[in-house]
This record gives sequence, structure tokens and C-alpha cells, in this order.
Amino acid sequence: MDHEATLDRWKRFTYVDNLPEDISYFRNLLEKYSNIPPEDIDCLLLRTRERLWEVAMYPCIGRWSFLNLQSVHDPHFYTVVQRLRDSAASGAESSYPEALLDIGCCVGQLLRKLVHDGIDPTRLFGTDLHPEFISIGAELFRDEGCGLTFAAGDMLDPRDEDLNILDGKITLVHAGNFFHLFTWEEQVVIGMRIVRFLHPGTIDAIIFGRQIGSHNPRERQGGRKSFLHNEESLQRLWNEVGVKTGTRWRVQMNINEERVVDIPGFGVEDRYVRFGIYQFPLRKAGTATADT
Repeated sequence: MDHEATLDRWKRFTYVDNLPEDISYFRNLLEKYSNIPPEDIDCLLLRTRERLWEVAMYPCIGRWSFLNLQSVHDPHFYTVVQRLRDSAASGAESSYPEALLDIGCCVGQLLRKLVHDGIDPTRLFGTDLHPEFISIGAELFRDEGCGLTFAAGDMLDPRDEDLNILDGKITLVHAGNFFHLFTWEEQVVIGMRIVRFLHPGTIDAIIFGRQIGSHNPRERQGGRKSFLHNEESLQRLWNEVGVKTGTRWRVQMNINEERVVDIPGFGVEDRYVRFGIYQFPLRKAGTATADT
């Protein structure tokens, strides 16, 4: 199959022409946060999606998934928002300020939702491989210089200095539709980079999100290789990250049994999952504590 035919087949399975009907959260955000007239929103979103697709033909772009703001329904989201608000309220009394990083932030839609809900934008950070996504986001939301911090860089490259701006600043991490794009070894590298982002002294970081997992954890073949997890395999991976970084982590995962993954390259055992990865303190010397 030639390259053009392959791209046509990919678009058939991953590209939806029309806007989804239920994007009320996103519409409301554009109306209330960006002051965009309701009658202008459809054309703006169609134009924006075409620009994003020209940068990267991701299923989340082609299928409009970046519009659904579904992370706001994740119980972790409520915990994270409360921690950000409590930290702001405690001010100088807090041992360190809470700060959220959105990895693979696309146009920064989740961060804008948080700002609209009253979270201090200076405590919100986003990173994406594609700097074009970040600039398109600033145009979409009409908020250049709003106080959010973005860094475009490669999470797989420990030497990428463009990400150094995040080092030592983060306590909370959202990673939606992200880890399932990478192999086991690459996920370990990403995990180590995330630990670099943590504020010194952080002992209760949370990493959470939604992705594709599997009842049958394995390296996915065909196209770009990647590793799909169940709860046990994800725990093993973060045990490895912990050993390499001197940290400890506990993994929790919920599998959505009702929704089968219908993207090319995924199997019948693959499911959408929500996960939480919780940091907890290292054992003190001489203390007997069961490993997870």
C-alpha cells in the first residue's frame, strides 16, 4: 500500500467531517471565557481543526475529541481543583504552592477551563510536542499573555532544554491520551522527566488521565509501537520509574467495559481507562513497609 493510500485509509477511520452535537462545555468556554459570539463558533472550530490536522493527524484531532473536556468529569479532577484552591487560600502558610501541568495539552483547552473556573493561571502549565498547537490555542481562545505557562518540547529527550522551565514547579499532572502512544521504555523516560518537573519536597504528587489500556497488557505492533497497560503492568512500570528516581508510586485504574476501542491497530481486549498514579513517601531507614 503506497503512502497516499495509507493516509486515505487513516483519514477514513480517524476523521469526522462534521462537528459533534454535544460540545456544550466547549461552546460555553468560547462564549464566556473568550467572548466569541455564538454564531461564529462553528466556523471558528472547523477552521481551527483544519489547522491542527495539518500539523498532526491525531485521532483526537480528526474525531474532535479535543473538544469534549471530559477530564472535568474525572474524580481526580475535583481533587486537583480543590488542592489548587486550598493552596491559593493558604498562601505563605503552604510548604509549597500546588501547580498543575497538562502534558499533551493540545490547544490548552483544559487549562482555559480551569482559569474560567477561577484557578490562578500562574499555577497552570502546559506542554506539547507541537508549538503550533500552543500558538493556535492562543488564537482560538484570544488570550495571549493570560498568565498560563506553556513549553513546547520532546518528553522523550532528557536534554530538551525547552522543557527546563517546568523543572521543580509541578505537583499535579494531567496526561490525557498520552502514555498509550509510547513503548514501555519510552514511558519510563517520560516518567523520569515528570519526576524532574516535581517541586522539591513534593511527596503527594498525582498523575492522572484517560487513555487506551487493555485487559491483555502488551506491546502493540503495527505502525508505531506502543505499550498498553492494565493496572498491574502500569504499577510495574511506575515501580521502575520509582527505582530510577528515588520515588514511590501507587497506581489505580478503572476500565470502561462498555466502550470498545474502534481505532485502527487496537484489539478486542483494548478499552478506554482512567488512571491515577499517586506518589507516597519513601520508607524511613529501618521501617518495614509492604511494597505495592
